[in-house]
Amino acid sequence: MKKFILLLFILSANVSVFAQELTDIKIIAQKQMEAYNSRNIETYAALFNDNVKVYDFPKTLRFEGKDKLIERYGKMFQNTPELYSFIEKRIVTDNKIIDQEKVIYTKGGTPKEFVVMYVVENQKIVEVYYIKR
Repeated sequence: MKKFILLLFILSANVSVFAQELTDIKIIAQKQMEAYNSRNIETYAALFNDNVKVYDFPKTLRFEGKDKLIERYGKMFQNTPELYSFIEKRIVTDNKIIDQEKVIYTKGGTPKEFVVMYVVENQKIVEVYYIKR
């Protein structure tokens, strides 16, 4: 009986930790979208690992490093004051976020659809995969 109770305790502790990790990943995903839509490059970049890698799926490296991310997204944020993205569908599993996003670059513009996967480790986005562009 003691072994059974110990097993239940261990399993419930693991479920609790896993649920917290999923919650944290969802919060990171939401903060990333909010910073993107406010075009705040400092807040946006703070959510990424210093050595973030951005790929075209499956493994074509587009760029690496937070400095490059700031350079590229910073320019886009400055040059597209009406930039807005919204999530059509989000899947969070393990340490991955898969978003089906629509991005509008100009007021009244036609939304462009993207499917993007974010990999999160230690509360930071470490990899980004553009699956559909």
